Amino acid sequence: MFLAELLSLCVFPLMMFAVTAGHENGRGTVVVAVSEGNYIILPCSLSSQESLVRTRFHWKKDDEREVFVYDAGLHHNNRCSGQDEHFRGRVSHFSDQLKFGNASIIIRNTKVADSGGYTCDFPFHQPDRETFNVTLVVGAAPKPFVGILNISEVGVQLKCEVRGASPKPKVEWRDSDGNILPAEEPQVSRTGERYDITLLTTVTRTNSSLFHCVATQEELSHRAADEIFVPDQLFESCGGDIVLIVSFVCGILSAVVLIAVYVCFLYFTV
Repeated sequence: MFLAELLSLCVFPLMMFAVTAGHENGRGTVVVAVSEGNYIILPCSLSSQESLVRTRFHWKKDDEREVFVYDAGLHHNNRCSGQDEHFRGRVSHFSDQLKFGNASIIIRNTKVADSGGYTCDFPFHQPDRETFNVTLVVGAAPKPFVGILNISEVGVQLKCEVRGASPKPKVEWRDSDGNILPAEEPQVSRTGERYDITLLTTVTRTNSSLFHCVATQEELSHRAADEIFVPDQLFESCGGDIVLIVSFVCGILSAVVLIAVYVCFLYFTV
């Protein structure tokens, strides 16, 4: 069941859903999510569906960075200047949809740095000026990497690494039945919007020797996992170390006793 669940959730969907954020015309903020390197459409349409061919609209990121401007036929992909360098060559509109009031844009080759709030504005639309807010989440979802870090009398220590993930994932160790295993405090480092996470756990012999490291990013409805098989021989070696140590100590004690007896024998026979 656990493997089937992972397979069903390992598909990285494009999401578009409304959240109850404030908005001047009651439409709320639209949230869209996409995996890094793909394309995404940021929706924006006039409620009246009137033509935009002869008017102006513009898109901005975080209220300051110029993403795309359309002005009665001129735009950033022909003779308009001022587009933020970060978006140059990656943003376009739907020219055949302008007559239906559609000002949506498409961003190609998405980057984690594209994440943030976008505003679609019709500055000359009267009588009610309309503004649309879109939140974009661009995710990087690398697969976890697992391995054996150490073998001791306590058990087998497993290591799981997730590198360059965004947004920050929740990382867990689970057994073959999907039960969450106790683990150490995650080691987390951050570079920009990307996270590196290392999670250690120590396992002992169970009914199954198969263990999974699962990384979940709820914002993206995404889950990725890697698994590792721990042979029974490794668990046996854990106990074997204890036996070896005990045997070694007992051997030393036995030798000390024999030497003491021999010394006493020599002392009383002289």
